[in-house]
Amino acid sequence: MLQIKKYNLILLRIAAILLLQICIFTFSSNSQSAIKVDSLQRLLAIQENDSNKVIILLELIKEYKNSDIEQAKKYSDIAYDLSTRLNYIPGKIDVLYEKCYTHTYEGLFDSAIYINNIAIQLSDSINDIKRLGYNYNLYGMILRKQGFLSTALDFHNKALSLLMKVNDKKGIAISYNSIGIIYYQRADYDSAVSCYLNLIKLSEAIGYEQALASGAINLGKVYLEIREYNKAKSNFFKSIEINKKYNNIRQIGLAFNNLGMVAFGEEKYGEAIKHFNKGIEYYEKINNKVGLGFINSNIGALYTAKGNYSKALEVYKIAKDYFKETGSKEGILSVLINEAVVFERLKIFTKALAIYDTCLTIAKEIKAKDDLLLVYNNIYKTYEILGNYKKAFEYQNKYIELKDTIFNIEKSGIIADLQLKYEKEKNEARILALENENLQQDLNLRKKTNQRNMYLAGGSALVVIVLLLFVFYRHKARKDKIIAEQKIRQLEEEKKLLAARSIVEGQEEERKRIAKELHDGLGVLLSTAKMHFTTISDKSPENKDLIHKATKLLEQASGDVRKISHNMMPGILTKFGLNEALEDLFEQLDESHGLTAEIQISGDRERLPENTEIMLYRIVQEMVNNTLKHAKATNISFTINYLSEQLNIQYSDNGKGFIVNEKLQSKSIGLTSIQSRIDFLSGNLSIESSPGKGTVYLIQIPLTEN
Repeated sequence: MLQIKKYNLILLRIAAILLLQICIFTFSSNSQSAIKVDSLQRLLAIQENDSNKVIILLELIKEYKNSDIEQAKKYSDIAYDLSTRLNYIPGKIDVLYEKCYTHTYEGLFDSAIYINNIAIQLSDSINDIKRLGYNYNLYGMILRKQGFLSTALDFHNKALSLLMKVNDKKGIAISYNSIGIIYYQRADYDSAVSCYLNLIKLSEAIGYEQALASGAINLGKVYLEIREYNKAKSNFFKSIEINKKYNNIRQIGLAFNNLGMVAFGEEKYGEAIKHFNKGIEYYEKINNKVGLGFINSNIGALYTAKGNYSKALEVYKIAKDYFKETGSKEGILSVLINEAVVFERLKIFTKALAIYDTCLTIAKEIKAKDDLLLVYNNIYKTYEILGNYKKAFEYQNKYIELKDTIFNIEKSGIIADLQLKYEKEKNEARILALENENLQQDLNLRKKTNQRNMYLAGGSALVVIVLLLFVFYRHKARKDKIIAEQKIRQLEEEKKLLAARSIVEGQEEERKRIAKELHDGLGVLLSTAKMHFTTISDKSPENKDLIHKATKLLEQASGDVRKISHNMMPGILTKFGLNEALEDLFEQLDESHGLTAEIQISGDRERLPENTEIMLYRIVQEMVNNTLKHAKATNISFTINYLSEQLNIQYSDNGKGFIVNEKLQSKSIGLTSIQSRIDFLSGNLSIESSPGKGTVYLIQIPLTEN
C-alpha cells in the first residue's frame, strides 16, 4: 500500500511539471490572467522545493508585477531564498531582474541599480549572454527614467548586440522598444518609428503579444505628437485590449492617460477628464508615482486651457511632488513648462521666464529636443509681449534653427529631390535641343571637317590622357602626404601619452619615496626626540611644564607626518589592496566629515596590478576631494563592480552640482586630474550633473589592458 502511494505521488509530480509547461505556453497567448494565477498557485502547493518551484514562482511574479506589486515582492523574496538555498544561479538572476523591475517602477532607483549590478555580476560569472543582455536593457531603462538618455542608449545598444548573438527574439524586441522610446524622447520620430515597426514585425512573427501592446502604445504616442488622432486612438485601444488579457495594469493606465491627451488635443475636455481619471484609478492600484505625476500634469494643462489657473497650479504641485519623489527629470521638466505657461497667462512674466530658464537647463541636460523647442518658442513670445525685441529675436532664431533640425529635414529632402528632378528634366531638354542643333550642323559640315575632326580628336585624347595622368599622380601625392601627416600625428599622440604616463608614474613613485622617508625617517626622528624629552622630564622636574608642552608639539608633528605620509601613499593600499583602502577611506569620511558615506563592492576581489590600484585610488580620492571642497553634500554613494573584462564605478553625491560643459571647458584641475588618470587606464568617463541636483560619475575601466 505504501509503495502504491509513493508511486502515485511520483506520477502526480511528473504531471504537475508537464502541466506547468503547458500552463506557461497556453496562458501566455490565450487564457485569462486570473485563471493562470489560480493554476500556478495550485502547482506551487504540490511542487517540491526544487528549480521547478522557482520557475512557478517566477511566473507568478510576472503575473503580479504590473497589477499587485506587494504580491510580486512577496513571491520574489520566496523565490530568491529558495534559489539561494539550491545554489540555482539562473533562478537568482531572474528573480533579481524582477525585483529590479519593480523597484524601478516604484522610483527606487538607487536600490534598483544595486540589485541590477548583482544580477549583471552573476550573469557574467556564468557567461550567460542572454541574461546579461536582459539586465543591460533594464539598467538602460533605469538611466532613462532618471534622464540620462545618452548613457541609457549605450546600454540598450549593448543589450541588442548581445541578444542578437544568441538570437533571443523576445529580448531583441524589448531592445527595439527601449531604443525607440529614447529616440521618441529626443524627438527623432523617424528613428523611433523604425524601431517600433521592427518591434511589431518581430513580435507578430513570434506571437509575443505583450511586446505588441507596448509597440502599439508607443506608435500611438508618435501619432499623437503629429496630431493624427484617429490612428493614435486606434493604437491605444489596441494596447488596452491586449493588456487586459494579461492584467497589465500599468500599461492600461498609460493607455488611458494617452487617450486623455488625444481628447485634450481634440478639445473634448469632458472626455479627456474621464480618460485621465480612469488612468489614475489604474495607477493608484499599483502605486505608480511616475504615472500619477504625468496624469496630474496633463490634468493641470487641461485646467490651464479652460482658464482655471489656480486649480491648474494646485494640480501641478501634486504632479511635481510625485516626480521629485521618484527623481524623474523628464516629469519635472514637463510640469515646469506647464507652470510657466500659467504664469504667462496671469501676466507674471518675470516668474515665467525664471521657470523657463530652469527648463532650458534640464532639457539640454537630458537632450529633450521637443521640450527644448517648446521652451524656445514660449520664451521668444514672452519677450515679444514685454517689448524686449532683441531677446525675442534671439530666441526666435534658436526656435527656428531647432525646428528646422527636428521637423524639416524630411521636407527639405523632398524639396531638394523635386528640385533635382526639375533641374535634371530641364537639363535633359536643353541637351536634347542642343543635340538636335548640333546634329543638323554636323550633317552640313561633316564632309568638309572630317579630316580636321580626326586630328582634333587625336589631340584631345592625348590632352585627356596627360590630364588624367597628372590628376592621378597629384591625387596620389596628396594621399601619401595625408597618410604621412596622420602617421606623424599618431606618433606625436603616442609620444604625448607616453610622456603623460611617465609623468604620472614618476609622480606616484615620488609620492611613495617621500611617504616612506617621512614615515621611516622624520617619523622615527620625532618619536626618538619625544622619548628623549620624556627622559629629561623625569630628571628635570623644574622644567616639567615646558618639556610637557614640547612633547605635545612633537606628538602633533608626528601625527601630522603620519597623516601626510598616509595621504601621499596609504599603507593599507600597498599592503592589502584597493578594496580595503577604499573601505578605509569611506569609513574615515563617515566618521570625520559630518556626512553619510556609503560603499558597495561586488564581483571578484582579487588584487589588480599595483599601478592600476594606485590610479583607481587617486581617481576616487579626487572625486571625494571635489565633493568635500565644492559640493556641500550630506551624502556620498560609491559602487565598484568587478566584471571579467571590465570594472564599473559609479560615484554620486547630493551636493549643489554644476553645469558639466562649463566645468569641462574651464579645465577644472580636479576634473582634469580625474580624466588624465582614466585616460592612463584607457577608460571612459561620463558625468551627469546640474545645479542643485547633485553629481554622478560613471567610469568604465577595461581590465584586459590593465
